[in-house]
Amino acid sequence: MAQEQSATTNTTAKCCSCSCNKFNYINLIAYLINVFVTFAIGQFGLGGRPTNGELSDKYPTIVTPIGLMFSIWGPIFILQALWALWQFLVPSQRNSEGVLKTGWWYAIAVVFQCGWTFAFSWEVMWASLVCMYGICISLVTATLRLQTYEKTWKGYLLWQLPISLHCGWIIAASAVNTNVLPVFYEADSTVQIAVAGASLGVLVIVAFAWLKAYPVDLAPPCVLVWALTGVYLALEDPADMIVATFSERQITATQYSVLGGLSLIALGVVLKGLYVLCVQRRSKAKPRGTAPSSTEAKKDGDSTSDEESPKVVTGLEDEASA
Repeated sequence: MAQEQSATTNTTAKCCSCSCNKFNYINLIAYLINVFVTFAIGQFGLGGRPTNGELSDKYPTIVTPIGLMFSIWGPIFILQALWALWQFLVPSQRNSEGVLKTGWWYAIAVVFQCGWTFAFSWEVMWASLVCMYGICISLVTATLRLQTYEKTWKGYLLWQLPISLHCGWIIAASAVNTNVLPVFYEADSTVQIAVAGASLGVLVIVAFAWLKAYPVDLAPPCVLVWALTGVYLALEDPADMIVATFSERQITATQYSVLGGLSLIALGVVLKGLYVLCVQRRSKAKPRGTAPSSTEAKKDGDSTSDEESPKVVTGLEDEASA
């Protein structure tokens, strides 16, 4: 009798863990809304509105990356499509920690992103900046929450990377959007240079604060390197309005400052990666013959959520050893 009750309990728990929860539906709906608003209004100018590219050309900043760098939206949308659909396609993943740790934060980010698209399209730049900061805070929160549980490479690629890439790009976009404001209000070159310098300094500080975090996620700092590389390349052949606004000395100084910033971040990423692989991974390694605990044996690629799961040293470390 006891065995029958135990079997019934296990079956019920298993069924519950495979049932869809509110976040599965919210994430999918939010993703679809984000795709529609971003492409219909931002890329194709629905209703006769200017596109994001046209507005970027209208309000050029000295820290705007070249257009090629915006192609990162492709991997972001593709990975997030897989992220949203996987929650329905694989029943065992519907209540995984990757879903529950993200919680409401992805949907909140999408609300702000839609607000940004409308505000930017209608050229209400102060409102677009507020929305951009809202996106940034939401995605940073989601990413930091996702860093706090044990995952394999599969788990990292599926649950965290789609959010981390988005987060890194929005951090960079927040810096650009901050610089759009003085351009919109026709501030002089001195003010624009000061804002650009402060923005670059903030990006470097944020990157190193991220690298210092425990556990670490290298994706956002890598995206910042990508974005700053785009800024450096843009200043190799600056737009006519940039040349008309800034002196050659100002442009050159900004370009070398950007190069210095991206070099520091890139060096930090490499050193942190080596530290994780050579020091943290080794310090966590078990002596041969030691049986793994039930917690260590648990893989988030095929397990259900457990809010009490222990933290790991880093997302890279466990995946590298898996």
